[in-house]
Amino acid sequence: MFFAANSLHRRLSIAIGTLALLVGVLGSLGTFLVVRSLASEFSASLRDAAAHVQAGVPHHVSENGVRQPSDDLVVQIWSAGDTDEPRRTSDPDIALPRAQTGFSSIEFDGEAWDVFALAAGDEYIQIAESRSMRNRNALRVAFWSLLPVLALLPLLVLTIAVTVRLSLRPMERVGRRAAKVDLHALKPLEVEKAPVELRPFIESINRMIERLSVLVNAERKFIADAAHELRSPISAMQLQIDNLRDAPPDQYRERFDELRRGVARTGSLVSQLLGLARAEIGGAQRAVEAIALTRLVPDVLADLLPLADARGVDLGVERLDEASVRATEGDMRVLVKNLIDNAIRYVHAGGRVDVSVLRDGRKVTIEVIDDGPGIAEKDLPHVFDRFFRAANNDVEGSGLGLAIAQALAQSYGGHVTLANRDNAQSGVVARIELPLA
Repeated sequence: MFFAANSLHRRLSIAIGTLALLVGVLGSLGTFLVVRSLASEFSASLRDAAAHVQAGVPHHVSENGVRQPSDDLVVQIWSAGDTDEPRRTSDPDIALPRAQTGFSSIEFDGEAWDVFALAAGDEYIQIAESRSMRNRNALRVAFWSLLPVLALLPLLVLTIAVTVRLSLRPMERVGRRAAKVDLHALKPLEVEKAPVELRPFIESINRMIERLSVLVNAERKFIADAAHELRSPISAMQLQIDNLRDAPPDQYRERFDELRRGVARTGSLVSQLLGLARAEIGGAQRAVEAIALTRLVPDVLADLLPLADARGVDLGVERLDEASVRATEGDMRVLVKNLIDNAIRYVHAGGRVDVSVLRDGRKVTIEVIDDGPGIAEKDLPHVFDRFFRAANNDVEGSGLGLAIAQALAQSYGGHVTLANRDNAQSGVVARIELPLA
């Protein structure tokens, strides 16, 4: 990623690294020049001191009272027979006392001196350097080392600010493009031209836009389908109202009954549409509890027994394992009822519908098996689509029952499957699989 052609990391690293390298080079150059200058001064001081130590060569007094580098370096040599003051010294005005052999520090005239002394035969040699000169040299080195940094600091700050701004400009472009995304322009953001560090973020936004696009398209289709499905019963009711208004008195009851049945069908369709919308919201906003299927399934079967009897269908329980699921009781009733009701309506008179509750590990399966005509293979992939109804089917319904069942099951972490029976018998096997409570 660092060597990528379009990388924020690389841009910032190169810009800041180049500036740091420039500051380091200039600082090193300044230090080198100062140290070289100090070495020249020190060499001159040593040369002057050696010259002054020679007999008969006087020490030059500093002009105008300005202290010279040679004033801060004193060489003293004691010979045999010398008193406390040596006869040979580089500066007679600075009479430093004789120090102990090796390195030491002494005070003279209120000033500190660093001294090195050694015995060489009959002579005792002492070289002293003022502490103030060392401090001045240290300050000079520090100043000239820091000067390039101080001089380039404004440039460094400006360059970093400009580099960061230019490097983050792709983020601003991504932000502006993302701000333009709405329900009417769900276009993915460009990934190829984005910096590599931003690509995972942009790809996640694109996946979110893709999911949102799927949801929006599904809702638009749902609204269009709902409007289409509602248009027919509303038109039929309008026609029935016109017929009722123009009907002779002896046909009022018959026409009124037709209108009431139309209103009931339309009300049922609207209720199913609302149920589907609630199911697709998910279970996060509903207060769930442990629902015992051994109680709920028989209750649902009892509610549907009148419908089964009216159609001549044998409805019963095949197996009932102890199992509970976490859901709302209303949702579970709708889920189980839709599948059993669907089976009853598609089974011919004299047919059979068997319901089982099967516990398997950490999941439970509610199984509904009928011996009806089954489902055409070409229709199986579409049975959970909204408003889908199989061809050559005269069973009354809206085509929303299975879609509602699937949405409810998925909102609780499960799913619904439909398949034709494979035991040489006609019919359908519907299964609801849910996690155990």
